[in-house]
Amino acid sequence: ISNLTLSQDVFNTPDIRTKMKIMHAVDKSLDRVTISEICEKAGISRQTFYRHFKSKYDIPWWFSIFCRQFYLNEIGRTIDWRTGYYHHIRLIATEAIFPQINQYSINTPFGQTIMPQNRKVVLLETLQSYRHVPVDHNMQFLVETFSKLECEVLNDWFRSDAPMDLNMWTDDLVSLVPDRLYRALEIPGAK
Repeated sequence: ISNLTLSQDVFNTPDIRTKMKIMHAVDKSLDRVTISEICEKAGISRQTFYRHFKSKYDIPWWFSIFCRQFYLNEIGRTIDWRTGYYHHIRLIATEAIFPQINQYSINTPFGQTIMPQNRKVVLLETLQSYRHVPVDHNMQFLVETFSKLECEVLNDWFRSDAPMDLNMWTDDLVSLVPDRLYRALEIPGAK
């Protein structure tokens, strides 16, 4: 089953459709919208909202982590760095509302969200379980530091008003990957 087919099927589950309806009900910065406004626009109860999210601030994190499973998390498992970044950014960009709802917490301290932790876990799992690469102190450091940087860069881009250039953003992200980590997750034969 291809990633595209899988993503289409997963996006059509009742749980995901409700979460997407909630996300689409956000029409301004999360700092300026109330849960009541979100529920009213989505046509759901507060109980339904809280069944899916603990807080309105969880919405962009959920979407980003949800989208990671299709491409970003597959880097080093089934696809190369460039393919993973390109298609992850493309998938996130399909939701025009995402930059708008991501316009909050600009002052969140560097790397202090669930995003880098989630990314670190996936990278370490890929190294150890898929690529059978021993993770020494230096590799652990590279993964932890890179996870924070990668997430911060992606968040900055998605918060900005800059026009998206998939190829440039992909090239820039690939250039950030530490050489040792890049080589450890390189897919033989990939361009």
